Order: sequence, then C-alpha cells, then structure tokens
Amino acid sequence: MTPIVQSHLRLEPSPLALRALSPWLKTAIDSLDPAPAPDLFSRAELAVHEACMNVIDHAELPPNSMIELELTLGPDSLTVQVRDPGEEFDLAAVPAPDPMGLGERGYGVKIIRSLVSVLVYRRNGDMNELEMRIDTEGLS
Repeated sequence: MTPIVQSHLRLEPSPLALRALSPWLKTAIDSLDPAPAPDLFSRAELAVHEACMNVIDHAELPPNSMIELELTLGPDSLTVQVRDPGEEFDLAAVPAPDPMGLGERGYGVKIIRSLVSVLVYRRNGDMNELEMRIDTEGLS
C-alpha cells in the first residue's frame, strides 16, 4: 500500500465552493494501492462536507476568509483537518439534535461523529482546527 498521501485544499466559505471536495477526496483516495474500501470515500465525503457547512453557517468568518483543509492518508487511516479563522466554539457543548423536532438543521456534528473514528477540536492562535480521523480497518 502507498505509505502516505498528503493533500491541501483552500475553499471560499460558500456552499458552491464545496463542489471541489468530492474530486479532491477521490483523487487522494484513488491514489492508494491497493484501493481502500469504498466506504472510506463516502464517509469522508459526508463528514468533511458537514464540517465545512458548519464553518460556513456558524463560524461568523471575517471578510475574505478561506477554509483550509489538510488531508493525510496512510495504510491505516484517513485524517482531514479543517481550519478556519471563525469564532471559537466548544465542540463538547454542541447540543444533541431534538429527534422529535421537525427541523432539518442541527445534525452536522452528530453526523460527523457517526462517520469518523476520532473527532478533535482545538483552537490554535486565531484558527479553529477540527480534526477528523477515519480508521480504515473494518470498513467495507
């Protein structure tokens, strides 16, 4: 298997810009030999998309900000870091969505947690960093 694949992507904070996520992830994942489980791409695509939409919707980014993504893919895991200069937040304080409510919003962090093996938030200077790791063992 290819030892490590690394890639970087900068996005404008708009839903339209997120169209670049799928080809970026697919190119990185397809570069592994042998190919990883198909489930890796679908999990990564949805988790990263949800993380970026949360930045767009909730981070209150300063003008002209960008969302920075850093990907590291090795034989055992895929890690994506999403960085933005938005408002600091407390990942542990994100409320669980109300399953009895009729709203379609508020499920982003819950979805991400269900897709990744490890989810870590930290503040580094004036940047938010959300790190998502998907372990490849056991994926189908």
